[in-house]
Amino acid sequence: MTLRLGDVPYLNTKPLTLALEGREGVELRVHPPSRLSDMLREGSLDGALVSSFALFHHPGSRYVPGVGIASRGPVESIQLYCRRPADALQRVGLDAWSLAGANLARVLLKRRWGAEPEFVPIDPLNPPRGDKALDAFLLIGDNALREPPGEHYVLDLGEEWTAFTGLPFVYALWVFRPGAGDERAARLLQEAKAQGLARLEEILARARGTHPFIPPDQARRYLTESIRYDVGPEEEEG
Repeated sequence: MTLRLGDVPYLNTKPLTLALEGREGVELRVHPPSRLSDMLREGSLDGALVSSFALFHHPGSRYVPGVGIASRGPVESIQLYCRRPADALQRVGLDAWSLAGANLARVLLKRRWGAEPEFVPIDPLNPPRGDKALDAFLLIGDNALREPPGEHYVLDLGEEWTAFTGLPFVYALWVFRPGAGDERAARLLQEAKAQGLARLEEILARARGTHPFIPPDQARRYLTESIRYDVGPEEEEG
């Protein structure tokens, strides 16, 4: 039986998914994070690399231990582009592809800065740089890595979360829908992480062609320092 897995179209997942590409018995489908959550619910995927918040939206789902996408400090790819101080934001655009980043922005704005702005969805492929009706907008993943600050000042929400809580933040986990996935599938994904991290130089070489907007030194720092792929007790607490 083929294991149907969902991946997101971002560079930071490659250490977790490279070893799954073209693997017999695995079908890897790539979609925005918000779509993957819907596909899990519909049953068109067995498992997906989705927001940690998806566990609350999918009762009975299970996640693969020890594997995920996390940060402890700056993450570089969950960025809030602001025209005004965070405690004065009134209207904020949220990346329509995002689940974890959008929820993180909501939590931080309310709990760290005491702000409860109006939130509206934005197209991450067409960032609203000149939209003066927005006090800020959120971008995640490659779209955040691609977007320069311009006239905005930028808050790295991974950095802000750790400064606020002293803890890491987990952005994504391998989550299986109820009734799907077993110990063998979990081991496959744990082994794929180890294999992918061992092929980091290959991933970085590929990135020079697929992600030319990320300088090579930044890509290396991003995948080796900013992003963490091990999820332990501290990450689970965060």
